[in-house]
Amino acid sequence: MEDGKIAESPLSDAIVKRLREAMALVLWDLEAVRVRPEDPFRLASGALSPMYVNCRRAVSDPVAMQLFAAAGRLICERRGVELDAIAGGETAGIPFAAYLASAWGLPMIYVRKKPKGYGTNSQIEGFLPPGSRVLLVEDLITDGGSKAVFLDAITAAGSCVTDSLVLFDRQQGGAELLGERGARLHAVADRATAMRVGLETGRLSTSERDAVEEYFRDPVGWSERAARRGKKM
Repeated sequence: MEDGKIAESPLSDAIVKRLREAMALVLWDLEAVRVRPEDPFRLASGALSPMYVNCRRAVSDPVAMQLFAAAGRLICERRGVELDAIAGGETAGIPFAAYLASAWGLPMIYVRKKPKGYGTNSQIEGFLPPGSRVLLVEDLITDGGSKAVFLDAITAAGSCVTDSLVLFDRQQGGAELLGERGARLHAVADRATAMRVGLETGRLSTSERDAVEEYFRDPVGWSERAARRGKKM
């Protein structure tokens, strides 16, 4: 790697597409992606959803992590990402960032959600020289709101985040929010790919796919209707 730019690979965009599909398939098989319209999942917000994504399940599978690193690197290379260090967001992003940093031979830091409140009161752990170009790595992105905290901390340290890499994008506005903050979003897998792969391989039925699409068109309305159905049972 020269001048912070990931070394170019001769592999084509078609190969990247296949790697992204393979990642989606692995997430299905690890039950990191689950769809359950009749018994919906309760999210941290309290709302109900027919789909739940738990990327932490991938951490325990070496093949999944190797695939994430390979696909992530190719995606970043194809999109001209330049970086000096990799940052993991507390807490789920840390193992993914550590794996990438080790596989790519790059320095790593991690960013707390808030200063730790004692000692040096640091929010960034690890050595980050001012002016560094940092790739923010996370497991999942929804609307992107939680990522702003990490971006602000890195900026306050005198460095910048022009790109962010996630394992899974729920495609609920995260890319747009990061774009407003000057950072491009790159995802190894996303909701659209997961739904298509799940349907093609029989891991998802058409009725389940339709329920997920209905939910993402109107998450609040879908949750309210699901809650009313639950009370009638």
